[in-house]
Amino acid sequence: MPAKNGQNQRLCYLDASRVKGPNGDLAGVTLETSTAEEIGKLDGLLIDPATRRVCFFVVEKPGWLRSRKYLVPTDCLAQVADGRDALRVEVNPEDLPTFESVRGTVRQFSDEDFVDALFAKDAA
Repeated sequence: MPAKNGQNQRLCYLDASRVKGPNGDLAGVTLETSTAEEIGKLDGLLIDPATRRVCFFVVEKPGWLRSRKYLVPTDCLAQVADGRDALRVEVNPEDLPTFESVRGTVRQFSDEDFVDALFAKDAA
């Protein structure tokens, strides 16, 4: 579960299309449960720039009338699925909080946040 407002105000949303990996950007990478049940596609990350830590994956699950976004904690056990752009995580999809629950306390990741992350004193 996301922390209360104090920590959420430090969190920044970074669109997955702006994060590059060995196979391109992370937009659209599938997150699934350990039993290969699809949770959704990676939409973004919630980052704490001061500690240089990715705290949550923001995962979008399409729906019949509208899609929903969920938060998957990054501290859950995860592994890359063989031969696919998929990440398997040890979570129960029914227990995931929605992005809507923190939207008002999270801001967009900015160039200033990038500089703060580069020079953070309390970084792990």
